[in-house]
Amino acid sequence: MTTPVSTEQTPAGASGHGMLNIARHVLKIDSILFVGIMCLAVLGWAPPTLMVPASAYWSYMLVLMALGTTLWGEWRSRRLGAAEGGKLLYRQLVLWGAALAAMGLVYLLLGSGRLNYEVTGLLVLLVLAFATFVDGMLVSWKLHVVGALLFFIVLMLTFVERFLWEIILVAGVLVALVLGGVIWKLHRYTHDPQQGQG
Repeated sequence: MTTPVSTEQTPAGASGHGMLNIARHVLKIDSILFVGIMCLAVLGWAPPTLMVPASAYWSYMLVLMALGTTLWGEWRSRRLGAAEGGKLLYRQLVLWGAALAAMGLVYLLLGSGRLNYEVTGLLVLLVLAFATFVDGMLVSWKLHVVGALLFFIVLMLTFVERFLWEIILVAGVLVALVLGGVIWKLHRYTHDPQQGQG
């Protein structure tokens, strides 16, 4: 049995067919952003070869994710007509504000001599992984996948000297699974327009 799209999630004036097109568009944009973020996560191995400390790369990535996912979440909530867009923005600001504060504390420990740059990079990456995973509840479930990959990268950097191929393999499998699910969902939207957001 199919359920119609709730009026709470339907933008004002959007018909059932219009909402379906909006949902398709959001799903496609979500997928593009997901693949881009996954590529940035996998590129985390490159800073040492580029003579950039890993801690700097993951710090920039944390700031980029804070800005990017906050804008993404705000765009999604407006596009899908979510009634609680303001609450989402507030929650994201609290989440990413706390993550940035935690990163500041890690750098405070580095400055006091209690940490070295390698451990600092791992701690910033761990904060990024946690915040990204939690943001998956606010923006899109795809961020849970990105957060899981970042946790995997932390483990690989901690225990394995040569980790690039394992990370690329895991990232490739995760991207393939998510994109396969998106293609299936788009196909389902095309053949059963009553599916709505489901």
